[in-house]
Amino acid sequence: MKKNNTEWQPDETFSDYKKRKHAGWSGTGQPNSQTAGRGKCKNTNTEKHKCKCRTCINRRNQAKGKRKQNLAKKKLGIEANKFYGADAHEENWRTGLRVEVKAGKQVNPLATVFYKSKAQSDASHKAIGTGSKPFIQVSMPDNSTKGIVSFEIDDVENVAVEILKNFGYQFND
Repeated sequence: MKKNNTEWQPDETFSDYKKRKHAGWSGTGQPNSQTAGRGKCKNTNTEKHKCKCRTCINRRNQAKGKRKQNLAKKKLGIEANKFYGADAHEENWRTGLRVEVKAGKQVNPLATVFYKSKAQSDASHKAIGTGSKPFIQVSMPDNSTKGIVSFEIDDVENVAVEILKNFGYQFND
């Protein structure tokens, strides 16, 4: 009779049950998942980084999102949580800001508008000699009096200082 690995059988000691239940596990944790690892896709038998199945596309999208999220957190100067897993969601970040990081094709339209505006501004500011100012792009949607401000994440500190100066704050140079 084959024993069920998840149930303790009355004819065995608890130590034997634990050995049987955890056979094949590495150390005290569960075995490593092979779904996110390198190798071939179990659905199409092609390399995972080249595979076009929905599972592999989703895995790559998730990995890209996590990379961009970590990069944004670092560039915004947000301190990491004590436990790495807590940083997986922007809601858990230790900051006074509400942050949502988006990556991939969904942000291409925003990036297109931003970089066209930046190129226009760069051309006119080079002509008059004020190219050292940080650039922000303000979008004012129809039927709304609220604008959306965009700027490059590398300029966050310069933009913050210049905006605060506009509101009357003074800084020592």
